[in-house]
Amino acid sequence: MTLIDELQIIGKDSAPHSGKTIYLAAGWFNPIQEKLLKEAYAALLHNQTVAHVHVPLLHQYEGSNPIVNGEFNPDQEWATATFDDDVSAIDNADVVVALLDASDQDTGTIWEMGYAYASHKPVVVLAVGDTFQYPINLMPAQGAIHHLVNNNLETFDFYEINKRFYVGKTI
Repeated sequence: MTLIDELQIIGKDSAPHSGKTIYLAAGWFNPIQEKLLKEAYAALLHNQTVAHVHVPLLHQYEGSNPIVNGEFNPDQEWATATFDDDVSAIDNADVVVALLDASDQDTGTIWEMGYAYASHKPVVVLAVGDTFQYPINLMPAQGAIHHLVNNNLETFDFYEINKRFYVGKTI
């Protein structure tokens, strides 16, 4: 079963309610990132302050998968369409939730955070791993309005996002 299949199954169990629209920025290139993405998506779907969660991986261009024989190998058409769709989804979101694997930070996620910040969208970050051993660059570390100290995405109040500073080392 692919990660996309697993995410679609998770999404089928959610009940609609009112709230904020979330763009879920996350890598999916290693087992830690995949696990974090699945857990965060499931938690956000149960959050009573969240109406919709946009997971870019579930909105691939023409339903295609850029992974061929286990290798990530997108062509230019796929890459351009995916980029445009992701930018539109960030523009339409109320909040960006970014998931960071401290030991293997996804540059696409970092870019999405920067674009959201420049677009005046609040960015909430959940970093997993040792951020002292694996520092986060000061730009994404300071660009988020709230750094979660634990994975409380199911109960986090997206209507009342208070400043919570990054805890870890920066580079």
